[in-house]
Amino acid sequence: MTVQVARERARRTPLAREHPGGGAISDTHTVAQPVQTRQAMRINAPRLHRTVALALSALALAAIAPLRLAAQGNERLGRATDLVASASAEPSHLEPARGILHTLVGTWRFEIWFAGNYGGAPDASGTRVVKALFDDLRLEWSEQLDHSTIAGQGVLGFDPGSDRFFSSAVYSAGAAPEFLTGTLDAAEPLVTFNSMLPAPPAGPGQPVGPASIMTMLDQNHFAWTARDRAWRAMFTRQE
Repeated sequence: MTVQVARERARRTPLAREHPGGGAISDTHTVAQPVQTRQAMRINAPRLHRTVALALSALALAAIAPLRLAAQGNERLGRATDLVASASAEPSHLEPARGILHTLVGTWRFEIWFAGNYGGAPDASGTRVVKALFDDLRLEWSEQLDHSTIAGQGVLGFDPGSDRFFSSAVYSAGAAPEFLTGTLDAAEPLVTFNSMLPAPPAGPGQPVGPASIMTMLDQNHFAWTARDRAWRAMFTRQE
């Protein structure tokens, strides 16, 4: 009854009309708001609860999403940090390389055998003098072949930045210089050199550039051989 009486009174009673500009009466009627009964509120309560629950869920997701993104970002950053750490954890060859270069300083006699000559006299021989250049990571050398006017000179050193050896050589018998870069295997110890200026391959399956290996045998001997066995050289300390 309360709802019906309120609606009847709202229809019969003239509503106040006021002109927007002053105190004049307006023709616009205000609409009476419906009155909620207890039964209606009971019926609408589940919908209200669902709406509130959905709103809270949306707020929770909005709060959790940045945390998940941050966690994913931290995980990716952690993986990248682990990769950098593992890369930086690789041992440096600086000290073994310094020891090899220190051993090479001095005067050496060398003998060279070319492919096909395994047990005979060397095909060539000469003397190489190795000196320190600027510091203990760079050397300069010069050599002279026996009974020949052919001479050569070059530089051998180690670059800590790239963790690699480098070598250059030029000979009086040829115009083209030789530039090599090498990696150290400290377990042998030996250095594997490859050409920095690769030449065209000699044939199918042949390496693009010449490669050679310098092996430290002891304090007074080291060998330098071509990987394709085209030649081998043995160096013996003279002083």
